[in-house]
This record gives sequence, structure tokens and C-alpha cells, in this order.
Amino acid sequence: MMESAPRHVRETDPTLLRLRLIGQMEAKTLTGESVLPVGGKTRALLAILALSDRKPVLRSRLAELLWSQRPEDMARASLRQEIHRLLDALSPLGVDVIDVQRHSLALKPALTSVDAERLLTASVRTIDSVTPPDEPLLGELVGVDPALDDWLVQQRERLSAHLQHVYENAVRELTDPDQVEDMAERLLKFDNLNEIAWRARIQTALHRGDQGRAAALADQMSHLFGDIEGHIPDPATQSLIANISTQAHGSEVANDFSQAVLPTGGPDIPFSAPMPRLDPMLALPLHYASRDPSSVEPRRISLVFLPPSCPDGKLAKQAQDLRDQLELIFVHMGTFDILSVPEPSLPDPVNAAAVYRSWGTDYIISGSLRAGLDGADNRLIVRVLDARRGGVIIWGTHYDFPSAGPDAAKNSLLAPAQAMQWNIFVVEARRIAARPDAELSALGMALRAFMLLLRHDCSFFDRIGVLLERATVLEEEDGAIALIDALHCYIRFLNDWSADAEAVFARGLQRVRAAVSLMPDLHAVEVLLAAYLMYDPTMQSTAVSVAQAAAEGISRNDQNHRDSPDYLMASIVLDLLQGRTNAAATTVKVLLENGCRSQLLELLRPVFMMILLLGEDYQKVISIGRLMSGLYPVCPSSLVYYLIALIETGDFPEETQQVHQHLLRLVPDLTISKIVSRFPFIEKAHQKRLMDALGRAGLVKG
Repeated sequence: MMESAPRHVRETDPTLLRLRLIGQMEAKTLTGESVLPVGGKTRALLAILALSDRKPVLRSRLAELLWSQRPEDMARASLRQEIHRLLDALSPLGVDVIDVQRHSLALKPALTSVDAERLLTASVRTIDSVTPPDEPLLGELVGVDPALDDWLVQQRERLSAHLQHVYENAVRELTDPDQVEDMAERLLKFDNLNEIAWRARIQTALHRGDQGRAAALADQMSHLFGDIEGHIPDPATQSLIANISTQAHGSEVANDFSQAVLPTGGPDIPFSAPMPRLDPMLALPLHYASRDPSSVEPRRISLVFLPPSCPDGKLAKQAQDLRDQLELIFVHMGTFDILSVPEPSLPDPVNAAAVYRSWGTDYIISGSLRAGLDGADNRLIVRVLDARRGGVIIWGTHYDFPSAGPDAAKNSLLAPAQAMQWNIFVVEARRIAARPDAELSALGMALRAFMLLLRHDCSFFDRIGVLLERATVLEEEDGAIALIDALHCYIRFLNDWSADAEAVFARGLQRVRAAVSLMPDLHAVEVLLAAYLMYDPTMQSTAVSVAQAAAEGISRNDQNHRDSPDYLMASIVLDLLQGRTNAAATTVKVLLENGCRSQLLELLRPVFMMILLLGEDYQKVISIGRLMSGLYPVCPSSLVYYLIALIETGDFPEETQQVHQHLLRLVPDLTISKIVSRFPFIEKAHQKRLMDALGRAGLVKG
């Protein structure tokens, strides 16, 4: 027992074996004892495993790297001997740190640490704690085998390329001028011609008001690049140098790189674009921003729409029409930047994502169009590709229409377009989930707030409010931020029966009116305004007019509008205002059956429960209520509708009691009058029915 205790401690220690591969190779235990193998081949075997990203390495691959000039059977035999030598050398650890399998070997990640691995996994967030290597990676292993020499070159290039990439991202994203300058200096040690680093140094000098240093750096860069035959600085660098040389007396020269002017030329000059735009989710780095903040335009997520590919040439025009329709829908949304790419400059499909990314594209909307067989509908496959991640598909759906063309379709393109929009927002919010709030742009803060809203947790409301207030201060004229803020206030109002609820409602009404002004072509915002006005008895006639105008606008712009989510929601509001609660509930069920579900519809699920309740579809409310209480147990409004439906059916007394108790745990002072105050748009008789049901549930009248 005494002997097994320290062994157990060693087994659970995450750095039982510590490997140093940069400079003089080392292998030490937790207590500092060296367990480095003696032979070069054995050390090389350990190094290969350490640089395999903790993945198994095939024995055949190890034999190729260490005995490339021997026959395969002899190489395999030699490998077996070296494995035994390595295991013997590491035996003082008392634990197997190498997973030896019949066909592969792997270094166990939980028991070992590798210095090179820390560099290979460094990011912008951790790069400050990483010291750039002054010595080569595994320099002592040169000459062990020609194949290993080639592998070492690849590993060194891999390490250098990763660090250079991280430093470039750090220069683009960091906001502290001292940090930016330090990262630019590190970057120039890897590549003294790196234009990103040179521009960052110049812009940092400009941000500090040191025009002389900026001019000196620009002159130094010009001479350096001028000595390199055939090197032509990119447009952003040329624009920056030209501005510094032509702007006298310290005038405004620190322009955002996205403002760089492209050189013009004849038809033989290929299309090019400025350097990739800054991340729209992150705060603008100080050294990138103009000294006049008002000249910096809000940054939005950028999209490129490509015509769907179609093997049948007869469908080419239909494919182009569908692409144009989708593009116009997104233009009218007013929440994205839509990039136009000249047709002759479309890149080779093999490297398309990287090329589009270099043009400033965040997402590519692509797809394919297939003709239906034997009179079946044609099918459009729509995909959203993430340009940052090499064209990874993040969302997709299909849209069917008769062979006569998309104009003869029964379904609206707005449904997939809306689902696409909100899915992109969610993907962007997840991408920056690890970032602190202070590093986010206004849009980044708004999308973080939207993700918190999707949790249906009333405890997040205060934090959501702070995020959206900050976002509004930064970008007061951004329609997407105003829309998300209005959605937050609406959801909060339905879940908050405190004295603050009226102030929340007033802010929401202000923000939805702002959103209507900022995005006049987005009818969904008009529907939300009508939903707000519905709660003010003095404004219900205005709410009817707004909802009717939205429905008419949708039907004018979309002949297949009948299943459009915006049109359906406008119809629901009109039915509620005109007392047709059963019709409103029927429309909700159509909306919930939409194949292109979006996160916006998920956010409004409790609202749909309320409408189904008014339409007396109690079983559907109970079904959704059970799902909501399991997924989102701290959403008071859904529990209210769930409880009323249970009372009205009378079939589940034990379940009713549990829901009642849970609701009062969340809102101890909830009363019948507070709940019914959220139904000013229904008839008095219907309000009395709700009061009676809540009374039978055991709530106090208040």
C-alpha cells in the first residue's frame, strides 16, 4: 500500500514527462530526473510521437522516417528494437506514457507536456505568454536519416508558419498599441517583408501622433521593398505610403485599411481586392482606426452569392434568377454587406474559399440546381459556406419548384433566407464565445446578447441589457442591433411582472421604432412593431394598420408569400387584434411546421405557446410546455401558459402541482392580475376565463 500511493500520484499528474524539443532535447520527470534516451534513433522516435498532435502514428510511418534506406522487413525489426529501448529509457516514470498498439504508437496526452506543442497551439489570447524560439527545433537530430531530415524541415516550417499566422492575427486584433508594436516586431523576425507588420508599426505611430516616426518607417519600408526585384506591395500598403507622403502638416492619414484604393487597369489586369476586412465581431484595433471615429463605417458580416451550379444548361437562367432573388432578399434585410464579384474573376473552385476570403468575404452562399425526373419538381440545394474555415458548410436546405420555373413555386424563398440569416448570426456568436465582452464590436455584443436570449433564462436579462446598451452607444444607427434589442425587451416584458416591466416595454418600443427607421425594407420589423402596439389598448387600431401594411408589402414583393414567416406572423397579429384567436392558433401551427426553422422562431416559441393557448389547443401547449420545461426550466412565461393548459384539461393533477410550485419558485410574488395584464388585446370574457383557470391553479388574485 505504501508503495502504490506515490505511483497513483504520478499517474494523475498531467506533466509526468516533460519534453523539450526546441534547442537541446530534454526528457525529464516531475522531479527533474532525466529519462532522455541515449541513441539518436530512439530520441527521434520519441520526437516524432511528441510532434504528432497526440494522434497515433503508424508503425509503417515510423519505419519510413527512421530507416528509409532499408528494406521494409528490416526497418520493422529495427523499429521494434527501438520501441523497447524507448520504453526502457522511460521506465523510471513508473507509468506507461506511450500507448503501444499492434499497428501504431501514441504519446498519452494527459501525462506529458511538450514545449513545441505549446507553441503549435498558441493563439492570440495566449501568445503573450509564449517566448519565440531562439534555437532550432530538434537541431541535434539532423543526419539521423534523410527522410527524417525532410520531416524535420516540414516540422520547422509548420511551427514557423503557425507562429507567423498567430502574430498576424494578433496584429490585426489587439487594441493596445504597445502589444501591437511588440507583435509586429516579433512578426518581422519571421519575415522582414511582412507588410501586415510594417503597416501595423506605421499605424501605431500615427495613432500615437508621431508623424515623424510614421514617415521614417514608411521610408524604411519603401527602400527595403525597392531592393527586392519584382516585389510589388499590395494596394493597402501602397495607399498607406501614398497618404503619408502626400498628407502634410499632420493631417488625417491613419485611414482604416479597408479604405485602401485599388489600382485600376485594363481588362488584362485580374480583379483584386484590398486586404481582408477586419473581423466585424471584434472591436476595431486602435492602430487601425481613423483618428476621426465618425469616418469609420459600421462593419457587417459580408456575403457573396454565387449562381447555383446546374449540369443541365437549360436551367442556367433559372439558377441565375434564384441567385438574384436570394441576393435581393438579403439586401432588403439590411443586416449584411453583400459583395459583388465580377463574373470573369471567379476563382478556381479548388482554392475558391481562400480567394473569396482574401476579397473580404465571410460567407459564400452557393448551391446546385437539379432538374426533376418524370415531371417532378426541380430542386435547388442552398448551402452557406464559411470562407474563414476553407469553405466548411455551416447550413443547408432545399427549395423545390415546378419545371416551369421559380415563379411558379408554392413556397417563399424568404423562409430559407431568414433561417440562413439567423444561423449565420449564431455561428458568428459561437465563434467569439471565448472572447471577453470588452474585445467585441457593437455587432459582436448584440449577437452575444441574442445567444443569451436563446437560453430562455430570465437570470440573464440584466447582462443582456448591459450588452445591448453598450452596443447601441457604439453603433446607434445599426438596424440589426436595434432589432435584437427590441426582441430582448419584448421577451423580457413577457417574463417580467415587476415594477421595471413598463420601462422595459418603453425602451423596446423605442428600439423597434428605430429598427423600422433603419431597415425600412424589412417587413418583419414592422410586424414586431405591431406586436408591441398590441399591448397598448389606445394604439391597437394603429397596430392593425401597421400589420396590414406589412402584410401588403410582403405580398407585393413576394408572389409566393403565403408561407413566408413574416406574412404568417403579420396574419397572426391581425387575427389576435380582431378576436380570431382560433385562426391565429392555426397559423402558428403552420409556422411551426416550416421546414426552414430559424433561431428567431425558436426564440418566439413561448409566444407561440401563448397564441395556441388562446386558440384552446391545450394539448399542443402541454406538449411544447413539457419540452420547454425540460430544456429551459427558468422561463416563467412558458410555465404560465403550460400551467393554464394543464388546468383547462384537468387530466394531469400531479404535473399541474409541480408546474405551479416551480413557477412560484421563479416568481414568488406572481399573481393572477399580473398575468392577465399581459393579455390586454383579448376580449373580457376570455380574460375572465384565464383568471378562473389561474384561480383553480392556486394563484392569488393580487
